[in-house]
Amino acid sequence: MAWIALVGPELEENLSLRYLAASLGRAGYDSRIMAYNDDGHFGPVLEAITGAEEPPLLVGLSLAFQWRAPDFLALAVALREEGYRGHVTAGGHFATFAAADLLRDFPQLDSVCRQEAEETLVTLVRALEAGTSWAEIPGMVSRDGAEARLAPLPKVPDLADLPWPVRSGEPARCFDHGIAPLVSSRGCYANCTFCCIAAWHEQTLPGKRYRLREAGDVAAEMAAMRRERGIDIFVFHDDNFFIPNHGKSLARLNALADAVEAEGLRDFATVVKARPNDVHPAVFQVLVERLRCIRCYVGIETDADQGLVTLRRWGQSSQNHRAIDVARKLGLFVCFNLLMFDPDTTLASVRKNLDFIEYAADFPFNFGRVELYAGTPLLARMQAEGRCRGDYLQWDYALGSRDVQRFYELAMACFLPRNFGEDALANTIQGMRFDLEIVRRFHPGAHDPALYEEGRALSRRLALDSVERLRALLARVEGGGAGNETLVERLAAGARRVEDEVRAGMLHVARALEARVGRGTPLTFLGDRVATPLQRAVAVEVAS
Repeated sequence: MAWIALVGPELEENLSLRYLAASLGRAGYDSRIMAYNDDGHFGPVLEAITGAEEPPLLVGLSLAFQWRAPDFLALAVALREEGYRGHVTAGGHFATFAAADLLRDFPQLDSVCRQEAEETLVTLVRALEAGTSWAEIPGMVSRDGAEARLAPLPKVPDLADLPWPVRSGEPARCFDHGIAPLVSSRGCYANCTFCCIAAWHEQTLPGKRYRLREAGDVAAEMAAMRRERGIDIFVFHDDNFFIPNHGKSLARLNALADAVEAEGLRDFATVVKARPNDVHPAVFQVLVERLRCIRCYVGIETDADQGLVTLRRWGQSSQNHRAIDVARKLGLFVCFNLLMFDPDTTLASVRKNLDFIEYAADFPFNFGRVELYAGTPLLARMQAEGRCRGDYLQWDYALGSRDVQRFYELAMACFLPRNFGEDALANTIQGMRFDLEIVRRFHPGAHDPALYEEGRALSRRLALDSVERLRALLARVEGGGAGNETLVERLAAGARRVEDEVRAGMLHVARALEARVGRGTPLTFLGDRVATPLQRAVAVEVAS
């Protein structure tokens, strides 16, 4: 029996690959999901494919993330160098938009599958097995001489007809509670200029950009995940978990809660994502009380009026503040991200976003620059303005003014370890907060309000320290003073001292949690590894 290798990032459970595997399985084909999360997986994946007694009929590469594309293309090159002669295809957001470029520059690829590829991939495998033509299969991109040949786009799948994703392997756990992702919808109703997800769904048939699964089907999948794998924490990866109408969202959440209760699920928790305009008191009360949400990522992105226009966020600063206020009133743990730097950012925009960080300092956050992704309106605009550097694999650009560019460079120099380095504290502190929420939700007898507040205080201290240091950098840039490198060194040294103190606080919280709960291990995600705040804090303690 022919088998298929599906290669992609598995930082959690890659639902894209697992839906593909489920469709292949229903069609009678064996597929094997191979995690390629970092350089350490390159050799094992290569060996599993080229060293197999019977090589796979097809290797599918997940090119969802533009920044990881060189890694997967290097794997395609290595497969050919090691003698693999089967079909190599690529799919995902980036591959869909860059299909012509990829086939032009990488002869190691035979094809690209565009858009949602469950039916496309099954039909391709059948054609390869039968030795028949596959170039006209809907969704396929092939070569026609030196040009790319694009077959028509496939019809978007009816979500009710798709098999549930394959749930192989051991799930992640926190205090022995299984954690796994799922989706209750596909698509995005928004049209943000910077987002490749919105651009991806823009290509679909009219009226099909956003589709919902039946609440009963979602609840049945949750019950099966609990029954078969011991999942207690359900992480919804929907691009839009909420409907852009508060009344309809309320009805949808109540219907899902009713269906979950009908399945007999009682002791569980959910994690969701939301746009600021989704955060409505009545809707979120149901989310917290009936769907037992313990964490919500809120896509703030920017609080500056200029940024909201540039990014086409469909919102106002007041909605961002209301989202934080509603979360506080309901006692809901939220986290957020700020795209503080975009092509039009001004120093006034920066000040506005720093004010928002201070306003929401009790919640973990990170900040960075808007990147230029394939297929997006923002990339098209920047290309038209002649402001792009690089190529389709990685575009770069300068910010709109010299002062803003200088501030961005100083901020990145000062905050690179905190925000983006290995074990970046701005990210890992979210894990400690998540551990606290899990204890509060599942182990009320072990929940200590004082310890919980200590964790919140650590978040607040880190956030306010970031604001203070960023404002110092901003004042130097606005004042036109010299010696910025010296200032960065001084601020970075002070930041490290605060980070060491925060990590020590995390160590205390982690030890106290483990002592109070006395079962399992509190786990938080970092790449393809799981590590406790205790383990991370101890590592810092030992290193120092």
